[in-house]
Amino acid sequence: RRPMMFTLGRRPAMAVRALVARAIRAPRRAFATAAHGGDGTGGGASRREDDVDADAVGGVAAERVGDIVRVTCTDLATSGQGVCRLPSGMVLLCDGATPGEIIDARVVKVKKRVAEGVKRATVVDAPDATPPPCVYYDRCGGCSWQHITYDAQVAHKRRQVVDVLTRIGLEPEAEAKTSACASARATERYRNKMEFAFGRITEGRTARVVVGLRPRGSNEDVVEIGEHGCLLQSEEADAVLRRTRDALTRLGGSVEAFDRTTGEGTLRSMVIRSARDSHGTPSVMVDLATTAGDDELLFGPLADLLREISEMPHVVSVLHTSVPPEPELRRGNNRNSKFVKGGRGVKAKSNGSPTAVVKAMYGQNKLVETLDGVKFELSSASFFQTNTAQATQLVQIMRDACGFSGNNTEVVLDLFCGVGTMGLCVASRAKHVMGWEVVPEAVRDAKRNAEINGIENAKFYRVDLSSLNAKLGAKGLLANPKTGKELPMPDIVITDPARFGMAESLISILRTIGAKRIVYVSCNPATQARDMVLLTAQSQGPNDARYALVSCTPVDMFPHTSHVESVAVFDRV
Repeated sequence: RRPMMFTLGRRPAMAVRALVARAIRAPRRAFATAAHGGDGTGGGASRREDDVDADAVGGVAAERVGDIVRVTCTDLATSGQGVCRLPSGMVLLCDGATPGEIIDARVVKVKKRVAEGVKRATVVDAPDATPPPCVYYDRCGGCSWQHITYDAQVAHKRRQVVDVLTRIGLEPEAEAKTSACASARATERYRNKMEFAFGRITEGRTARVVVGLRPRGSNEDVVEIGEHGCLLQSEEADAVLRRTRDALTRLGGSVEAFDRTTGEGTLRSMVIRSARDSHGTPSVMVDLATTAGDDELLFGPLADLLREISEMPHVVSVLHTSVPPEPELRRGNNRNSKFVKGGRGVKAKSNGSPTAVVKAMYGQNKLVETLDGVKFELSSASFFQTNTAQATQLVQIMRDACGFSGNNTEVVLDLFCGVGTMGLCVASRAKHVMGWEVVPEAVRDAKRNAEINGIENAKFYRVDLSSLNAKLGAKGLLANPKTGKELPMPDIVITDPARFGMAESLISILRTIGAKRIVYVSCNPATQARDMVLLTAQSQGPNDARYALVSCTPVDMFPHTSHVESVAVFDRV
């Protein structure tokens, strides 16, 4: 039988997809007010700072790259940039601008429908402006909203979710169905994992190796994180960062920083991962990525650095990740940054980093984290929510959204389960939990986590959810990958996909399965809203369940950034 085609009214699924794609690419409602005739911003003629030209837009003379313009910020975009309107009427996305603030900005890029700029000076302060707590904020790319009060941040994040549900998800009652954004209990030192880069800084005639974070819009530069440390990570992790910085000073350049554009040098990056057990005792894992050979790891300055880190309080594991001495970046055309990810002649992973080999130098490649009373054994490669405290709140919201009966009768299907975070945290309420994940290491970790917690009603399988055969219907998903034995039909589906959302074939199968409730946890509300269009489309028959949005709860997992997660609940109609 030919696969069913979802419809929305009379629009076939392909037309819906095209509609949704156009909606995602269009400017957000957050700055649609300016783009469609809002009160606009300070007009007047712009002035030039250089002679770089840009095209006119829509037959109207547009501002050019280098122009200095006075504008009013009216809202915030999902990128974290302030939304303004240029005198010509074009939307300007400006770094560092706060809603209500009047600024002088320099135009740095002009596209067909939108321009980008940087703030030069504040003319009138915004009501929600606040001094950034971090001394590196203006240069570092770790945070984007420290200049905005936290109450304003969570209010904007809720608006973002309502916007995409309305504009992309076509939900007429988005405002009423979206609850208040779940605020973070801590807005500083909330991350349990940070990756720092090594770089080379020249001061006069002297060059030195530094450790820090990438600035916004750059893949190759490094902003040194000095004695003030990084306010995103724990005190214990900050101590490791300081010790590393001090060691680099003592080494005096005897170990060079890795150059991502040429593949030359040794020190590439350092990942610091923190955890706390059920008693609150901290532990730290440090993973140093270099191009060094085995001898350099055992003798010499790099070996001394590894040993020195291992002797620090709370450090339980020091790892070395070996990366090949090959370029990871290439020249990009018409990009914000000078170099873009994707090395020349290197088979790179999706994050632009070559395939690596991890070796435990001190301790084991293992760190134990506790979340909502469940222990998770993590390796250096494990994906785990980077805000443990807020992840606990996220899990609690997700568990409540499942609507368990209290009789332990429900079968739960946990899609994109990772190391088992969601599934294991609901196992005590369910009859049975089945977890699907494509990454073999994560599946192995999930099974191990079930074992160390004594959870026997949760099973995990390796399945590629992006390449399912929709023609097989429920059997395309509910079959044991090894034995082919049919698995039980779920009452509740928990899905927590990556930023690109769910494949259309997976949504088709979920509609065929027809679980009574789907709880969709998303780190990208725009793709969640896109998938919602297909989940809520009209039914095509008795084997094609239609769903309706019941509620959506935004969750602020990353304070001082524009990112927001959301937990959407869909019930079978």
